[in-house]
Amino acid sequence: MFELIRNGLLTGLRLNATRALLLLGLAVIGGALLASAFSGRQPMTVGLDVGFSGLRLVLLLLALMWVQLLLGQDIERKTVYFMLAYPYTRGQFLFSRFATLALLCAGATLLLGMALWLVLRLANWDYVQLTMPQLDYRYALAMLGIWLDLLVVLAFSVLLCSLSTTPFLPFLMGLAFALAARGLGTTFDFLRDGRAADPEQARLFGPIVEYTFMWLPDLSRLDWRTFTLYDVPPTPEPMLWAVAMALAYVTAMLALANVLFQRRDFT
Repeated sequence: MFELIRNGLLTGLRLNATRALLLLGLAVIGGALLASAFSGRQPMTVGLDVGFSGLRLVLLLLALMWVQLLLGQDIERKTVYFMLAYPYTRGQFLFSRFATLALLCAGATLLLGMALWLVLRLANWDYVQLTMPQLDYRYALAMLGIWLDLLVVLAFSVLLCSLSTTPFLPFLMGLAFALAARGLGTTFDFLRDGRAADPEQARLFGPIVEYTFMWLPDLSRLDWRTFTLYDVPPTPEPMLWAVAMALAYVTAMLALANVLFQRRDFT
C-alpha cells in the first residue's frame, strides 16, 4: 500500500497540469501582492484576504485535477486492471489513492501558503496599520482549515469516481459540490437574517437551503481567515464541531466509496 502511495505521489508531481496550476497559484500570490500595493488602507490585510481567496480556488482546481488524473483516468483507461492484478484489495487501492491525494494537497497548501506568507512578510509597503495581520500560528491555522476543506471535496470526488462511468463527471460535480458547500453557510445566515434578506426571497429559498443544509457540509465553517486577518479568534467549540463535521463526512464518503468500488464490475 505504501508503494501505491509513493508511485501516486511521483505521478502527481510529474504531471504538466500540476506545474501549470502551481504556476497559476504563484500568479495569484502576485495578484495578492498587487492588490495590497494598490490598496489605500490596510494593504497587508487586503493582500492576505485576496491571497486566501485565490489560493482556495487554485488548490480546489489542483485537488480535482489530481482526482481526475490519478483515479478517474485509471478507471476510464482500464489501467486499474493492472493495479488490481497486484496483491492489493480494491479497498487498499482506493484508500491509497485518497492518501496520495491528501498528501499532494497538503504539499501544495504548504508550498503556496509559505510563498504567500513570505511575500507578505517582505512587502509591507512601510504602512503602519492599526491592526496588522497575524502571520504566526494563526496563519497556519487558516491554512489547516483550507486543507480540511480540500479533504472533504476529495472524498466526495473519490466517491463519484467509484461509481461514475462519465470521464469528467467527478471533476464537474466536485467543483459544483465545493462551491455549493462553501457558500451554504453564508446563504443560510443571509436568508435567516430578516433585516438583510428580502422576505420574498427568504420565503422561496429558505426551505430549499434548510433542506440542503441537512445533507451538505458547511465548508464555510472551515474558513478561519479572520483569526489571522483581524486577530478575531473563532470560538473553540464551533471550530471543533467544524473539524468533526469534516472528518465525519470524509469517513462516511470513503466508506460508501469503498462499498461501491468493491461491487463495481470492471469487465
